Amino acid sequence: MSLCPAQTTMFWVGLAVLAAFGTLCFFLSRQLIGRLRSVTSGITAEGRCIRRYASEGSEGNTYWHHVHAFTTLDGQYVEFEEDAVLLAQGDTVTVRYRPSNPARSATIMGAGGTWSPLFGSLFGILISGIFTAFGALFVVLSFTP
Repeated sequence: MSLCPAQTTMFWVGLAVLAAFGTLCFFLSRQLIGRLRSVTSGITAEGRCIRRYASEGSEGNTYWHHVHAFTTLDGQYVEFEEDAVLLAQGDTVTVRYRPSNPARSATIMGAGGTWSPLFGSLFGILISGIFTAFGALFVVLSFTP
């Protein structure tokens, strides 16, 4: 079965969208699962928002970033960045982390912290998942006569 030029274009565009957004959706999902593992089975520590800074987007929008710090049970000082809504520099937060890799697994998500990182992750997964589905649909439809 040979594809006409329009179907070939549709196939390659769909495949590119599927690959790009499917990869993004995979990494966002993997990051969220790691954070949720820290929330459900991680160790808690008291942390603090040590830095809050702004960056400007391409359209002039201001984006706020938050850097948090905590000390693990074995005395290791860890800083990590995770955005949160309505959090000011100096605020105390509850940090959850897995002892095997505190720097990569630390999160302020959960009770005593904030749930806004969860909603941001879910939004990213939803949008990239929708584009992944459209890419798959383009690939499938490119084979219909």
